[in-house]
Amino acid sequence: MHKYFILTVGLGLAVPAVHAQKALTNQAIWYSNTFSSDQLSGLVSMNDGTHYTTMDRGEAGVEVNAYEYRTGKKTATILREADLLLPGADGPIPMEGYAFSGDERKLMVQTAMEPLYRYSYYAFHYVYDRATKAVRPLADTTRAKQRLATFSPDGSHAAFMRDNNLYTVELATMRETAVTTDGAWNHVINGAPDWVYEEEFDFTQGYHWSPDGQKIIFLRSDESAVPQYDLTYFRHALYPTEYRFKYPKAGEANSTVSLHVYDLAKGTTAAIPLGTPDTDIYLPRFGFTGNNTVWFMRLNRLQNEKLIYTCSASVPDVGNLQLIYKETSPTYIEVTHDLHFLEDGGFILTNEQDGWNHIVWNSADGKMQRVLTPGNYDVLDVLGVDGKGKRVFFTASKQDPTQQEVWSIGLDGKGLRQLSPAGGVNDPDFSKGFKYFINRRSTANDPGTIALHDGTGKLVKVLKDNARLKAALKEHDLQPKEFITMAVGDGLMLNAWMIKPPGFDAAKKYPVFMTQYSGPNSNSVLDRWGGRDFMWHQLLAQKDYIVVCVDGRGTGHRGRDFRHQTYGQLGKYETEDQIAAARWLAALPYVDGSRIGIQGWSYGGYMSSLCITKGADVFKAAIAVAPVTNWRYYDSIYTERYMGLPGDNPHGYDDNSPINHVDKLKGHYLLVHGLADDNVHYQNAAEMTNALVRANKQFREMIYPDRNHGIYGGTTRLHLFTLMTDFLLEEL
Repeated sequence: MHKYFILTVGLGLAVPAVHAQKALTNQAIWYSNTFSSDQLSGLVSMNDGTHYTTMDRGEAGVEVNAYEYRTGKKTATILREADLLLPGADGPIPMEGYAFSGDERKLMVQTAMEPLYRYSYYAFHYVYDRATKAVRPLADTTRAKQRLATFSPDGSHAAFMRDNNLYTVELATMRETAVTTDGAWNHVINGAPDWVYEEEFDFTQGYHWSPDGQKIIFLRSDESAVPQYDLTYFRHALYPTEYRFKYPKAGEANSTVSLHVYDLAKGTTAAIPLGTPDTDIYLPRFGFTGNNTVWFMRLNRLQNEKLIYTCSASVPDVGNLQLIYKETSPTYIEVTHDLHFLEDGGFILTNEQDGWNHIVWNSADGKMQRVLTPGNYDVLDVLGVDGKGKRVFFTASKQDPTQQEVWSIGLDGKGLRQLSPAGGVNDPDFSKGFKYFINRRSTANDPGTIALHDGTGKLVKVLKDNARLKAALKEHDLQPKEFITMAVGDGLMLNAWMIKPPGFDAAKKYPVFMTQYSGPNSNSVLDRWGGRDFMWHQLLAQKDYIVVCVDGRGTGHRGRDFRHQTYGQLGKYETEDQIAAARWLAALPYVDGSRIGIQGWSYGGYMSSLCITKGADVFKAAIAVAPVTNWRYYDSIYTERYMGLPGDNPHGYDDNSPINHVDKLKGHYLLVHGLADDNVHYQNAAEMTNALVRANKQFREMIYPDRNHGIYGGTTRLHLFTLMTDFLLEEL
């Protein structure tokens, strides 16, 4: 489960209230570009490590331009949209995305992109030859759109998915070959994950090329036994339409998964042995360590045992399975993208075995291990390994849980070095060879910059400075976001931020609006620019509300034990912490303790629903957007990771379900959901509605037909946030 509503950090730039300035409006925030930040689209490092490309909008349309890392100056235009002209066509192909071949002589161009789920999509793909300027469709455009089109590393072939089957294309002849033929909607998927894998294991491409481009490893998912969920779409049709897809809820059947290797030269496929007869397993990561060696990660269904294997990829004699890593936990193990194989056969990954998430070096056989980043802080992401310089690059919250820095350290565990500026949240993209990185950095009080740095962290050039946005911000009476720490009892300290109204008067009593997400290993109290969400909080502050966000137990950046406390009983400690934080706030001399409200989206909506019921004596109002209301209705991978199986933990599932606490409701409750939510199904809102009606509890509800978990599109966000603003003004 991922949050759509990012309730994090904002800005300072406070201006004395005595100056006449513009009042914020939902129209400006949610239906204009007034508060948009600068972007750098389609960033790709080129093979030489000294140039990068981006997708820019020029006078004649979209362009792919090359820039020099050393200076940040444009050096060439690689492709213009005007060049994508097919014989007899009325106009060029609209370019919506691109990727280079391994030798950078060709580009894969995407157009007519059509969303499938959160990250996946369909599109038509075209191959553009830089030397001849010829453009050709990758596949027959009269058939269905493709997915996941990629070049082979040697640039001689491409692969793609269509109709749940995997295909290869020999680029010299454009000859298409079907790798699989048994793919069928809602039955078998070849080369891509199913819905729940994509959502919870965070990947969309279910196949990988070998380094020499001669083999492909791919995931096959048989979802025939997975229960089906139906969505109804209205879309101005005379009769509604139904969309049916496989969605495994907690305790229900998952897809049966397997891994296979396809040999392009032989045209044959072989299954990879998985080391267990148990089919109720997960295969969340896999690939090649070398041309003829594959690796894969296997998790048991409870996700408390992680195994990593290698084996020969020789088709048809795939085998010689070797276990190189084993990790167990009394609770759960997160799946990350932090596994990197080294040139000597060893590998690094992160684990929490010493109580914090750290980078661990492993020998090729896995028998020797060494923690590279010891200390009481969490590594957040491994960005890559510089084999030549023998360094690992990563992000961490080493200085403060509210921040994120960029670091490097030697493979011997020596030479730890901070590469990013002090403070704020840093999000880098490194060049090939790690000689440079482009850093997106912001703080709570500044929308920040996109800047070019060399590999030592030295600033080379600011690429985007958000000057237009900063000028727009100066026209409004914006208040700084203040970071505070709450002592809420039993030695528990919680991180929080607060925004006070303009012209704040400590002698007055103000209502408080609390906003949070609170999900496992998430963070909302971050020293990071908050975008439109933050501007809405400023709008509320201008209407005399104090706005507060608190990260309770279970959230990230504070070590394994702080995160794992919520295992088996999601909602219990998180709710206790929000209630305790509200009481802490109510004790402040400038807070009206009878007027405290809370809001959240997705997991945050689950939390606000619990707070207005279990904390009925504390909270006067709550808004729940797209909430889970019963963990039995949510997907298997996420829910079982943190709760176990429903049959093994019935009280954990039921004791903190808000539907079982509706009788306690005293305050004002607004329930919002998208009817086409494929993630947190409307079934959750329906269950909550029925429970409230049975308890004869009055509440408000807004349903958005044809909207998914994000509830967006056109004026939808404007309508939603106007609704929420009006609700707070009336009820809080």
